[in-house]
Amino acid sequence: MSYGLVITEEVSAMVKSPPMDEFTHEMFVHAMLDLPLDPHGVGTLVRPEGAFTTRTLAVGSHGLITYVVDETTATVTVVDVTWLG
Repeated sequence: MSYGLVITEEVSAMVKSPPMDEFTHEMFVHAMLDLPLDPHGVGTLVRPEGAFTTRTLAVGSHGLITYVVDETTATVTVVDVTWLG
């Protein structure tokens, strides 16, 4: 099953270069773009709530991506990023 990808405006603002250096920016962008391919096969389960599952994915030693998988709409929504700058 293929999922759609939604990146919130807040996350888009956080994952831009600058303030994020170009290498880190590319790592986060590529990791987010790969999420819809297998959102349950990567990352760590944080909280299941019915059709919604919150997960986090480590981006190397650069930080974390927090995302919510919605099985009803087959959507992955990136809701937060934490990066070590």
